[in-house]
Amino acid sequence: MVTHEDADADALGAAYALSIALEGRIGVPGDVAEHGRELIKKLKMNVYFSPVIEEGERIIIVDTADEQQLPDIPLESYAVIDHHRDNKLLQGAEAYLHEETDSTCQLVYRILKKMGLPINREMALALSAGILGDTIYLERASGSTIIVLGEILLQGGITYKDVLEIVSMSRLLTRETKLQAAISAQLYKLGDYLIVFTQTNRDYVYYVAIMLLELGADIALVSYQEGDEVNIRLVKDPRVQDTGLDLFKVMKEGVVGSKIENLWGDENFVGFKGVGKDLEIVKEILENIRYRTDKNNYY
Repeated sequence: MVTHEDADADALGAAYALSIALEGRIGVPGDVAEHGRELIKKLKMNVYFSPVIEEGERIIIVDTADEQQLPDIPLESYAVIDHHRDNKLLQGAEAYLHEETDSTCQLVYRILKKMGLPINREMALALSAGILGDTIYLERASGSTIIVLGEILLQGGITYKDVLEIVSMSRLLTRETKLQAAISAQLYKLGDYLIVFTQTNRDYVYYVAIMLLELGADIALVSYQEGDEVNIRLVKDPRVQDTGLDLFKVMKEGVVGSKIENLWGDENFVGFKGVGKDLEIVKEILENIRYRTDKNNYY
């Protein structure tokens, strides 16, 4: 099972459950996202980083929509399981399951259910963590997603509290992150949006972004710079998602002058990793939002 670079909880949860059911391996090109690292640690996943794909070996690609998310992974014989709207890997796939759901973990659960394969505690925790990660702790979850989550909890013999313990960070790290974000955060009012931007000195952009939404931001913008490498998350609160502002377009235009290593997401949740200067990119992102929310402009 191969995930995308900067693998998140949905990618890792889907790959982990499949690896147990099908007795396969988990391969991650490059690194994993910060909440992905937490999941690997707490479930003691055996993950192969930058895996070597042997000639003739078939791979199942999960939660991945574009070849650029799979650096150094040869795409010769592969299948795809994915939930993103635009998937550019389907045409070359030998087989695929593609449907616009809230998470790839839901599709993996459907496969396991169809095959009549049992779901143990660890598989249930992984699948549930993936669902929570991609729905921002169920804030963006549809009714059908919540039903699926309930089935997974029941089959795995776990509780919602068990899942929260898997996806949460340590208490010390959460406190440190909150304080750093609160001290350095900048507030912007663009159109009808309250936008909060902050830089982090550790690569925990996802958790900080979610925290800023919990504090009341309509849009959270978080960056982390390490040398020339930059990691950015741009996230819209679920309560303001039907306003027509497409964050993926905003981010894509904002990183035009930077080297893109990974750019993914949708109109509500976007991630970028590449080479550039975070403050310059953030400035472009804010200007793009300003233009799109100016009622005198059309977009």
